[in-house]
Amino acid sequence: MTHIHPTAVIEDGARIGEGCTIGPYCTIGPHVEIGGGCTLHSHVVLSGYLRLGKDCEIFPFACLGMQTQDLKFEGDITYATIGDRTVIREYVTVNAATTAGASTIVGSDCLIQSYCHIAHECNIGNHVIMSSAAMLAGHVTLEDYAIIGGHTGIVQFVRVGQHAFVGGYTKLAGDVLPFSIVEGVPAATRGINKVGLKRRDFSPEQIDAIAEAHQLIMTSPTVAGGNKAALAAHPENADIAAMAAFSKGSKCPLVRRTKSD
Repeated sequence: MTHIHPTAVIEDGARIGEGCTIGPYCTIGPHVEIGGGCTLHSHVVLSGYLRLGKDCEIFPFACLGMQTQDLKFEGDITYATIGDRTVIREYVTVNAATTAGASTIVGSDCLIQSYCHIAHECNIGNHVIMSSAAMLAGHVTLEDYAIIGGHTGIVQFVRVGQHAFVGGYTKLAGDVLPFSIVEGVPAATRGINKVGLKRRDFSPEQIDAIAEAHQLIMTSPTVAGGNKAALAAHPENADIAAMAAFSKGSKCPLVRRTKSD
């Protein structure tokens, strides 16, 4: 059974899956689609061409799918998509895309904590955690299992690689290599995310190989040279191949170590 509080406003055309709970004073627009088993606690606003996956939990005053804040927006139909089992806490904003037909994407099994902002055309992977008040400008990519610390700001087009950890209060204007720890203003790489990798059942041998490859890439005078050395040291290693592919595809500069490190 779906339970809808009598004070909720659901516009004609909205599609709500089975087993949902829609709390007091929620507002759901005519083009919104909600998967089965979702819970909207109260005062949630779902707008625009938004698709919410199954078994999501949305806390009060979250505002999802609203029009982009990009001044280039020309009124076209754009989208926002949120995967399954994602939890979105109080006052989170997820904007729709700017370009016609494009989408802002948040994956499955994510935790987006209170006061976070996800701007137009961001692409958030699965199992991502954004701590309270982390802010993403447009076109930011967070790969699977990335963790963003509280009050961190990430500028346009930056990518954060899989299993990376960005510390709180960081100003991030460059790409973060997979498996890295990055923090500071300006941001600097501090090493690899050993604690996170252990928690996700990476073996000691995997972690050692990642650490060696990370060192080679970070200390090489050129990204291409670092990738070549890392791949030569660990042929046919999928983790190192992912690191090399990520750094090769970077349009923003990689966040490197500071000179003092």
